[in-house]
Amino acid sequence: MNIASTTSTVARIGASVCAPTHARINNAQAIYQAAMRLLPFLEHGKPVTTAALRTATTTSFGGSDAQGFWVWKDAYEALETAQVLFLRRFGPAILSRSTTPRATLAMMKRIAELLPTHTRRSEESQAMQQLSTPLPLAFITARAASIASCDLVLEPSAGTGLLAVHAEIARASITLNELAETRADLLGLLFPRFPVSRYDAAHIDDHLAL
Repeated sequence: MNIASTTSTVARIGASVCAPTHARINNAQAIYQAAMRLLPFLEHGKPVTTAALRTATTTSFGGSDAQGFWVWKDAYEALETAQVLFLRRFGPAILSRSTTPRATLAMMKRIAELLPTHTRRSEESQAMQQLSTPLPLAFITARAASIASCDLVLEPSAGTGLLAVHAEIARASITLNELAETRADLLGLLFPRFPVSRYDAAHIDDHLAL
């Protein structure tokens, strides 16, 4: 075998070894890891800049958005996941120390103000009409529902769990449903104790016996 053919063979072998590595990236796991990198910002009351968000997501996915490893929808879902993790850790303390629901809402607004806004929508977001619930609105919704520990709460389009985490804080039982594959996988990581189904929420009553 001559040098040219040997070099060509090595190049093909190298390509076959490296190419699947990118394909094997688990989006939900990478988003969760990015959220863990962003969580300290919220814990210390520091703003999450766009640069910090890009760095956390690039590190977790093993490459940049320019390289095609992730899209901004993944970064935004990492932001939402960080909020879920923050609320799970500090939500009960925030509720117990707040003298009124208005005071709790003010705290939720301050947390939300630390985060960059969602300015880029993916094709999946548009096709599946994915509109995430802002943290303050999620609190208001949970408050209006008066969720108690004796309740079974169904979240038919659970997204990243920003509504469901309030039910968890209230110690309610939870049933989660999410059609989008990555978000459903992410919910499984965030809420391992609760079932996650993957039906079209418009027909959820045809599938779940609640």
